[in-house]
Amino acid sequence: MPLIYHAHVYFLAEQVAAAETLHSVLSKALPADCWIGKLIQREVGPHTRPMFEINFDESLLPEVRALLEAHRGELPVLLHPDLTDNIEAHTNSASWLGEELALKIYTLSRGE
Repeated sequence: MPLIYHAHVYFLAEQVAAAETLHSVLSKALPADCWIGKLIQREVGPHTRPMFEINFDESLLPEVRALLEAHRGELPVLLHPDLTDNIEAHTNSASWLGEELALKIYTLSRGE
C-alpha cells in the first residue's frame, strides 16, 4: 500500500499574505488527488508556527516537491510520510525545504 505524505507550509504573522497567495496558487496547480487544508493561524500539535497542510500519495511527491520549491518563496516546508511512528515520520523520515524549524517532538507518539 502506498504511503501518504504530508507537507506542512509554515508562516509567521507577517507572512500571512504570502501564505494565502501560495495556498491559492497550489490549490489550482496541485494534482486533483491532493488535499489542501485551510490556513491554521496558530501553533498546533508539534508545529511551532502557523501552517497549512497538504496530503498526497507518495507517487506525487516529486511533483508536489517541485511545485513547493517553485512557489514557496521564503516559507519553510516540512515533508514527511504518514507513519504509525510519528516521531520517526517528523524526524528521520522527514525533509525540509528552506529553514528547518524546531518541532515539539514531545507531543508525538511512537505508535504501536
